[in-house]
Amino acid sequence: MIRTAIGTALVGLALSGPADAVNGLARIRGTVEMRADDTLVVRRYDGGTVTAYMNPKTRLLIATRSRIRDIKPESYISVISEPKGEGRAAREVALYAPSERGFEAGSQPWDTGPGATLTGGWIADRTGSDPVHVRLRHGEDTPSFTLPRDTPTTQIGPGERALLVPGANVVVFARTDAKGLLNADTIAVGRLGVRPAL
Repeated sequence: MIRTAIGTALVGLALSGPADAVNGLARIRGTVEMRADDTLVVRRYDGGTVTAYMNPKTRLLIATRSRIRDIKPESYISVISEPKGEGRAAREVALYAPSERGFEAGSQPWDTGPGATLTGGWIADRTGSDPVHVRLRHGEDTPSFTLPRDTPTTQIGPGERALLVPGANVVVFARTDAKGLLNADTIAVGRLGVRPAL
């Protein structure tokens, strides 16, 4: 009876709101509403809930608090930036543990704001203290960013499903299958109230 009740609740939640998708990939941002086995229900920050399904290949990442000054010459980072004047302004930064370096390498449109992009790369040059000036390297591109010390920053490392507790902040990277179900490729989950900078 308990299993039936959970199943009924999940069906209702799954129908309460779709995820926004770009090129077949949806990035769902919100908080964990509930998890039952491989099923994850997320309450989106902009309202409604979305249900995603995990599988043995689903990658779990943990996001913890970090600081701009933690960026080292050997770091791999990603920067979410938006247009400002004739250039771009950094909005959020993520630093990656060695095992996660290479995540989303390159530059691509991002869905956090008008004209936003996410750029991932290795530190090619780092100067200054406040702000910190960095030049990233990915392939032949070497984009530069100015990072004030108060730029929201998180550390990304390998995570586990046990972190998916109600109220935890998550970013779910998911794709829709032939049946219309969202299958989670990657889930970044914040620890102690942290919002993943993704």
